[in-house]
Amino acid sequence: MKDSEEAVSGYLAEHPYLSSAAGFSQQHTSVSLHSATTVVRAPEAVVRGRWSPSVNAFVGEELLLNHRRSSRDMGMNLGVSRYYAHDAVLSSAHSDLAERLDGAIALPERRRLKSALTSTVVARRSERAFSGKPATTEEMATVLWHGQGVSGSLPVGSPQDPDAAVPLRNAPSGGGLYPVRVAVIAQNVKGLNPGCYEYQPHSHTLFPVRPGPVALSDQLWAADVDLNGVSFALAYVYDLYVNSQKYGDSGLIFALIEVGAISQNIHLARTALGMIGCDQGGYDKQRLERLLHCDGTTRHVVHFTLLGHGEV
Repeated sequence: MKDSEEAVSGYLAEHPYLSSAAGFSQQHTSVSLHSATTVVRAPEAVVRGRWSPSVNAFVGEELLLNHRRSSRDMGMNLGVSRYYAHDAVLSSAHSDLAERLDGAIALPERRRLKSALTSTVVARRSERAFSGKPATTEEMATVLWHGQGVSGSLPVGSPQDPDAAVPLRNAPSGGGLYPVRVAVIAQNVKGLNPGCYEYQPHSHTLFPVRPGPVALSDQLWAADVDLNGVSFALAYVYDLYVNSQKYGDSGLIFALIEVGAISQNIHLARTALGMIGCDQGGYDKQRLERLLHCDGTTRHVVHFTLLGHGEV
């Protein structure tokens, strides 16, 4: 045994890289060419799967490789050029026609926030100690308007429609197409029945999607949050075809940037209102999409936010 230990030690001294290799293999025991077909596919298994890229490539890597392949790829340029056509321009100018007003619930006018931008940015923090205090419809309306409300217009008049103008919202969107919609899961809001709604920016209304209470604990995993104390939650729904017809695979990248802008506006607004909130990545995507009548193919839930009041 002693001779064996000395032999091994001597060999490792001559080949020090073997210790690192052994340590790596012991810590990463689930290397498998079949990890993509198993139920448990941990993020590290995806990284290790790069040893066999034909089986376990990153979906995100594939997206980044394809969303803008080279300057010779004319697909996106052709798609963009089509949107200068008269019918495409008028479609953007009359995007309000997509909203359903029959049965929609009018929201109160948003509150004018007077807090300084710098102090609000500095004060914004993710907080999870929800007290259960109900939010008001005015608070909800203010948060939604700052996140995605209409605040201006861009004239695009033509001989056929001289007064046409594209409505502009508070968060930027690639090409002014606004492929992201915000769904509201109301749990404890004064004057609003529990249920799922879609925020309609043009009319500043809520359209009922599914009536009745929704157990947030069925929609996400959040061990550090008392979900019963949440006033309302927001789900960000991306409609793939709204902007991919113009931008191709780049449409998803642009949409995720838009989600970030909307989310930041929402968090700054709720901070100025004295509310708390946090983003959640641990939601049950397929279950949530069924709840919101999304097909999971062209319309996807891509982000989730909890909002409410903290302890006084």
